[in-house]
Amino acid sequence: MTDAMDMPHNVTDLLSGILLILAVAGFIIPALQIRRISPVIGYLFCGLLLGPHALGLLAKDYPLIAPLVVTDTGLIHLFGELGVTFLLFTIGLELTFSRLWDLRKWVLGMGSAQIQLTALVIGVTAWTFGNSLQVSILIGAAFALSSTAIIMKLLVDSHMIARPAGQISFSVLLMQDLAVVPILVLVGVFAGQGEGSLLTQLASALLTAALVVGAIILLGKKLLRPLLRALSPAQNAEWMFAITLLLVIGCAALTESFGLSAALGAFLAGILIAETEYRHEVAVILAPVKSLLLGVFFLSVGMETDIAAVLEHPLWLPASVIGIFLIKAVCFYPVARLFGASAGHAAQASVYLAQCGEFAFMVIGLALAGGLMPAGDAQFFLLVSAVSLLLTPLTVRLAPYAERLMTMGREQAAEGTGPPGHRDIENHVIIAGFGRVGQTLAHILEGQKIPYLAIDRNAVQVSGFHAQGYPVVVGNAAQPAIWNHLSVDKAKAVVITIDDFSVTENILRYVRSRWPLLPVILRSRDNAAMQRYLDAGATAVVPEAYESSLRLVKILLEKTGIEAGDAESIIAMHRKESYALPKPANDT
Repeated sequence: MTDAMDMPHNVTDLLSGILLILAVAGFIIPALQIRRISPVIGYLFCGLLLGPHALGLLAKDYPLIAPLVVTDTGLIHLFGELGVTFLLFTIGLELTFSRLWDLRKWVLGMGSAQIQLTALVIGVTAWTFGNSLQVSILIGAAFALSSTAIIMKLLVDSHMIARPAGQISFSVLLMQDLAVVPILVLVGVFAGQGEGSLLTQLASALLTAALVVGAIILLGKKLLRPLLRALSPAQNAEWMFAITLLLVIGCAALTESFGLSAALGAFLAGILIAETEYRHEVAVILAPVKSLLLGVFFLSVGMETDIAAVLEHPLWLPASVIGIFLIKAVCFYPVARLFGASAGHAAQASVYLAQCGEFAFMVIGLALAGGLMPAGDAQFFLLVSAVSLLLTPLTVRLAPYAERLMTMGREQAAEGTGPPGHRDIENHVIIAGFGRVGQTLAHILEGQKIPYLAIDRNAVQVSGFHAQGYPVVVGNAAQPAIWNHLSVDKAKAVVITIDDFSVTENILRYVRSRWPLLPVILRSRDNAAMQRYLDAGATAVVPEAYESSLRLVKILLEKTGIEAGDAESIIAMHRKESYALPKPANDT
């Protein structure tokens, strides 16, 4: 058994660390958000300040400081790993297998090409600077990966996750998470921990990965939905929270036990739940926990950064960090273009994915433990990784400028009508009117990673939307000319949310005349205008007053003792009868 002195924490350290984490999340981060400072930046710099390399150095001499700092980062590392794991779970929760299949070209093709090319260039660069061949290969592979935790958080906060550059970045990050398996095999082979040739061990690891992933998917799809339905009559959040944690931690532990990434198991658990009707309820329940744990990960990154060690390398460290950013951006741009991304979207995604990833800490740590590199070199590579992560919230702000630089002179026709890159969008939803209803639609579409483009005539409000990252075009949707700049030919649907009967009808008739097969969905205050909209060519019309009454009745039925499923069936029947289209007088 492990001796008590070998344990990474005692109870006092554990409680002190948790209290400090909660204080940062509960007081400091909200205070910074009031000043419009990104939570990511807030967590990173709090970690930098409160870690063992800053105020932690004074803890021994000044006992009053000790409760305000963390000198043993083992606990923070544990919570940081949990944060990344739950991040991957929530990413999976917003996907389905059909959606994942739609992204296969970018995940398998673009993602694989990015890893191989970037690893090759970085590895050759490391080798030319005197590193051994094995260390160069490991550094190239580790630095080829980017930070899933930071980039996904920034993409969501900037409303970029459902836009093309965000989807490209997400697809590549997903492939990078899958690449953890062969890279870990490489570390074991180079450290002499495996048996057989490299090719044999890689084939064995990939076969194991395929079998484990296949078993999780097969058993999950067969058992999870019936299990959730059987337990759903309990109608409380406790059982859902418990079974979700059981599924996430169980899948993570299973993949970890077979040498795969724990985050991969959590990702699979998220996809399995996404295939059920409980995905939204689970997302709401776990959102605060995921955000807190992810924030702790950012704290751990800040605590990993040794300011004194940074000052010991005043030339080589910044040169190495800048070199990593440039190499990764330059390598990824042609890969993205090769797989069909536009110049602007490729440039944006190149900036998003240019930093080192959190996985580099694990690879370098294992390489050091296996005697593959000197401690001094390992510390330097860890510093490069930590500083690149620390700078990422600042460097991603260069993405719009990179997009404009690569598309300069190509988009003169609609200059200034909307956010950069909106004319390259495809498979998107067009929202005419970005008021209360339009913004609600936008948030839901972002959650499902469905790209959209909105139109609003209020230039002052649109300027504010642009500052928040919303893809909104300035213009009057009733004017036909504006539709020439919305890539309507590539759109999936149009939603009209304008609260003006005559304007809505004019827009509907114009869109239907130009794009007769495009689905057009719109709102009306009541049933009075519903038939006229349908006659004008609307695909579907949602009367707000009627839908509100149906929702009210459903809640009432449940409170009177009718089961939730039966109440939903009753409402669905009334909705179907009300929305049924009248039969035409003749078929000619």
